[in-house]
Amino acid sequence: MKSYITIIISVAALAVGFLAGKFQASSSWAQVYAHDVYQRAAGDAYLYASLLGSLRGGHEAEGMSRLEQSLDLSLINLDHLPVKQRTESVRVAIGQVRAYRAKYPWQGTSPQIDEIVQRVLASVK
Repeated sequence: MKSYITIIISVAALAVGFLAGKFQASSSWAQVYAHDVYQRAAGDAYLYASLLGSLRGGHEAEGMSRLEQSLDLSLINLDHLPVKQRTESVRVAIGQVRAYRAKYPWQGTSPQIDEIVQRVLASVK
């Protein structure tokens, strides 16, 4: 009888420990994810305000150059996402950038960055 009670208590303790650990892990990941989302949103807000300030201040060439650089950086980030994992919206976005760059080529990037950009653009037909 003692061994039966010991087994029940052990199983209950294991279940409580598992659930507590799962809760702690999920709440930690949620905090990391939220922090990442908010940091990205803050960075975007800073970038947009800066770009709008350049454009409204009569510095169109500077603003356009920074927008082109931001577009390149977005494509560099997409290079890390395997082609098989790209959703339809990602493929559509890359296609739209490809069409844009065909119409408005930009030569202000370094050869290393341009190689990555061209690889991403070529990944969508």
